[in-house]
Amino acid sequence: MPDPTPATELATDTVDSHGSTLQFCSTGEEAVDKFLPGIDVIPQVNSGKQFEDDTDIGMTRRSYYEKALPEDQDFELVMRDIPGNADQKAFTDQVIAGTNITMKITRASGRVIEFVLVPQDYFSGESGKETGKQMFACIGKLQNVNFTSVSSGA
Repeated sequence: MPDPTPATELATDTVDSHGSTLQFCSTGEEAVDKFLPGIDVIPQVNSGKQFEDDTDIGMTRRSYYEKALPEDQDFELVMRDIPGNADQKAFTDQVIAGTNITMKITRASGRVIEFVLVPQDYFSGESGKETGKQMFACIGKLQNVNFTSVSSGA
């Protein structure tokens, strides 16, 4: 995957309120090639690791083992609805079609999170905070979550 682009060089509608960016693949599960505009806040992403209790009855402290298959986590992404923007339309068309999408978040700190979004549902509405602000959101599961950082050659 290409190195993340510093947020300071991007159009303001592709940088969230914390200086982070979200990129996606406009053709599904390949290398990211577009920045997603209209994002005010990029949601939290967890590693997906899950642990199971395997404490023996005679033990004085609990012990755990990591499950072999990570848990797919729920993910909800809300954005300002800009259907006339070609990049956002490429993303929302894939969500509506239920196409898996490779995505990459680059936090202002340099932390990079790459994953695959498996879209399950979507909705449109209005922001409760700003009159007339139209929103589009997608709901899905995350798979293949990988954490790196800009300095580690992400």
